[in-house]
Amino acid sequence: MLLQDYSCVLCTSTEDESENHLFLGCSFALQCWNWINLQINTNLDPFQILQSLKDQLNVPFFMEIIILMCWIIWKVRNDVIFRQLQPSLLRIKSDFRIEFQHLWLRAKKSYSPRIDQWIVNLG
Repeated sequence: MLLQDYSCVLCTSTEDESENHLFLGCSFALQCWNWINLQINTNLDPFQILQSLKDQLNVPFFMEIIILMCWIIWKVRNDVIFRQLQPSLLRIKSDFRIEFQHLWLRAKKSYSPRIDQWIVNLG
């Protein structure tokens, strides 16, 4: 699709919106990851970042957390473009909690204590 501008709509950067930038390098996305106590070293390649996130989370449901945060960032990005809503960390927090609760209902029962603890640590 030809557009007039390919800049990221979530941050003030003039960098083109790529999947790496949107989910791993955008200042807004970095705030989202930081909220769930994850630090992203933007000097690493995406696979190294994924490994780092896995190591930082140290839970068997790490991939669900990563995918869920990417999904929430994507939804906020689309709301900026299609609904002219401003990106909001408060909305990220609310949507992430709601979606994580839905995910929790489908989780293995053996994960329940660790999920409970992770949620408590999230604050």
